[in-house]
This record gives sequence, structure tokens and C-alpha cells, in this order.
Amino acid sequence: MSEKDKRDSIFEVLDELIFHLNTTKNMFNILIISAFILTPLTLIFTFILTLNPRFVRLLIVREPDIGITLLIYIIITIILSSIWLFIGIKEQRFFNKWNVRFNRFISLKKQIDKELEEEDSS
Repeated sequence: MSEKDKRDSIFEVLDELIFHLNTTKNMFNILIISAFILTPLTLIFTFILTLNPRFVRLLIVREPDIGITLLIYIIITIILSSIWLFIGIKEQRFFNKWNVRFNRFISLKKQIDKELEEEDSS
């Protein structure tokens, strides 16, 4: 295999990888949207439950095991929802930058392909 064939195959592999990442970006966008919709709803619901003193007191006094289990569940839900929201925000920022970089990559790729075609034809 010549040096040019090796270089072309490496570029082809990298191109395929980049295009694959761009197509899986749509799946990540769905996850990001779910983070922006479901997480605030979950946080609001859990805060309403925990900030209602009659509800918490009633559970702890009448059914201590269930009340403590529910409080532990609510705390875990708040922590995980906050983490999910943080990840969603972080990934949204990444994919906004990715779109700009990918569009730049496509234009540079077209330009390089055009130059290589011109070089091969001459």
C-alpha cells in the first residue's frame, strides 16, 4: 500500500467517524430535551412534597418506615435530577459548538476534495 493510499484510508476512517458522531447527535438532543423538561418537573414536584409540612409530618408520625423511605427517595430524586439537569446544560453547550465545528469541517472537506480533484486531473 502506498503512502497516499494509507493517508486516504485514514482520512476516510476519520470522516466516517465524524459523520457517525453527527448522526448520533440527534439522539443526544432528545436526551438533552428530556433533561430540560423532566428535570424541572421532578424538582418542582419533590419540592412541593417536601415543603408541605403537614404531608411530611403525617407520613413520619403515622407510618415512620414509609415516611423515612419516601424522604430518602425524595432526596435521591433531587440529587439525580440536579445532576441530570447539569449534564443536559453541559451537553447542550457542547453540541452548539459541535454544530459550528461540523459545518466548518464540511466546508473544509469540500474545499480539500476540490483541490485534490484539481491536482489529480492536472
